[in-house]
Amino acid sequence: MDKWLLIVNPSSATESTAGKWEESRKVLTDAGHEVDEALTGYAGHAITIASEAAEKGYRRFIAAGGDGTIHEVMTGLLRYVDSNGADFSDFTLAVLPYGTGNDWIRTAGIPNDISKAAACIIRGKTAKEDVVRARFENGVFCMANIGGIGVDADICFNTNTLKDKGYKGDLLYKMVAPWSVMSKKLRMAEVILDGENVYKGKLFSMVIGNGVYRGGGLKQNEEGGDWSDGILEMSILPGMSHFAGLGKMMHCLSGDFAVQPGIITKRFKKMVVTPLDGTPDRVELDGEIPGTLPLTIDIASSQINIIVP
Repeated sequence: MDKWLLIVNPSSATESTAGKWEESRKVLTDAGHEVDEALTGYAGHAITIASEAAEKGYRRFIAAGGDGTIHEVMTGLLRYVDSNGADFSDFTLAVLPYGTGNDWIRTAGIPNDISKAAACIIRGKTAKEDVVRARFENGVFCMANIGGIGVDADICFNTNTLKDKGYKGDLLYKMVAPWSVMSKKLRMAEVILDGENVYKGKLFSMVIGNGVYRGGGLKQNEEGGDWSDGILEMSILPGMSHFAGLGKMMHCLSGDFAVQPGIITKRFKKMVVTPLDGTPDRVELDGEIPGTLPLTIDIASSQINIIVP
């Protein structure tokens, strides 16, 4: 099916998406593209929409929203591919960035401007992206861009809680971060990468990268940028005092967090993280909190096509 399915999150960013997505759809249809649309009505709805649409034969998807919308659309496609033996190379994903952080588009190079992003779709240039599978006890999700365990997940959880209460703004994540760091209760975990035990002990934070950026442009991984090489990156901030942890986390602002003394950085293809105490840490994927430890991460055998400039 050559039609695009435009999956719209009307609640993204300042909830202004609902008044703008029709303009984007008109730009695409005026350029000769056939576009159907589906609006999400609740958290997780885009997962169901994408999966059911793939079942109906759609192979070209536009995520209109933020990083969470991209996460849900790709999760829906991942679940369809896993259950039907399909190939991701048959699918194309485009993004209209209506979100707040919009970190996925930074690695893809998509302009943070709706009209320019629509122009990318019209031009039709594509690249490949690895599809990262995250397995929890409650199901399988896709990590479209980044993930985190420990304080990074707590920051997202606390930020989302404030968003649900009506607070908005680009600086919300950065404002919540210091309090989340200082209030973090450290948990024990074991981290195994490609069969090798690389860490066992109290975990302050772990960041996992397919893409590069999080939190509105923050950078916490040393490597990154090529999300089609079949390799992921991770950086561990081991257990330490809260003041020391806050000092380390401040380096996210300058982009040199991963090279600070004491930070453990590795590249890998498969990760298994197991909790070692009674209260497992939260896990964040693309700004959402789909579950808690234990967690297994690996890469799908095929890559999805993504629209790029």
